[in-house]
Amino acid sequence: MAPLVAFLLSLNLLELIHGASGVTIISSDKDVEVNEFDKATLPCEYVLERGTQARLEWKRIAGEHISFVYFGEQIVEKYRERATMLGHSIELQRVTRADTATYRCEVTAKQDVKIFAEISFKLVVLVPPATPTCKVPSSAMSGSTVELVCKESEGSPPSVYTWYKDNVVLMDVSAKASTANNVSYTLNRSAGTLRFNPVRKSNSGTYYCEAHNKVGRSERCSLKFMQINDLDVTAIVIAVVTITLVLLLCGLGLCYACRRGYLGKSRSAKSNAATRTNTPPAGEDFKHTKSFVI
Repeated sequence: MAPLVAFLLSLNLLELIHGASGVTIISSDKDVEVNEFDKATLPCEYVLERGTQARLEWKRIAGEHISFVYFGEQIVEKYRERATMLGHSIELQRVTRADTATYRCEVTAKQDVKIFAEISFKLVVLVPPATPTCKVPSSAMSGSTVELVCKESEGSPPSVYTWYKDNVVLMDVSAKASTANNVSYTLNRSAGTLRFNPVRKSNSGTYYCEAHNKVGRSERCSLKFMQINDLDVTAIVIAVVTITLVLLLCGLGLCYACRRGYLGKSRSAKSNAATRTNTPPAGEDFKHTKSFVI
């Protein structure tokens, strides 16, 4: 049994050695972060097992879209004015937020046992956030659900948001924690939403928000005041009672007019007037007229 185990172990060792041979990339695959309009260097260094010839390609991957940066031993036209090859590495000049993507270096060496190797880098172009816009309702009724929204679209990486009420920062509160601590709001810092469910009269105040990421912090949005009004049940009851009384009095008036015959007499008078107009006077003689001459 022991010789068999040793034999199997030696086979596994040979397979590992065989699998490790061939073209090998020795660069680190760490993400690259640079400020907008600076240069970004994407390193790709490799060693070959045999010979000195290998095919090198650089690709840009954004979602499902894949395009070439370096192909056929030259930089493609789109990048030719601002990209430079440093050996097998590539340097991008004046990067913008549109350059944020994954870049992949691919090496093919047909003479090696393992003929293919690749390495990917995520390039993040850092952009400070712009001043966000705030959507805050001017008023709402207590007991309803109200959501405040803070948003900006310039920051890279995406911004997180901080809300303030009367110049006091609102702390993160999850839905579960808000119920346990009797707090009427939930805050989503990634989405920039501040949700009151339900909103209370004590939530009235001046609100604004700020956006920030690892690059910097934005200016605050314009201050907006939100007034929360209590539902006036007494006024609603009085209005309903008043409308009901008016409708009741109108109905009673119509019934009274019908019983007194005011509506019937009016119709009878009109009917009699029409009869007198169409009937000739009883005392008037009938006069013959000549219908022909003899």
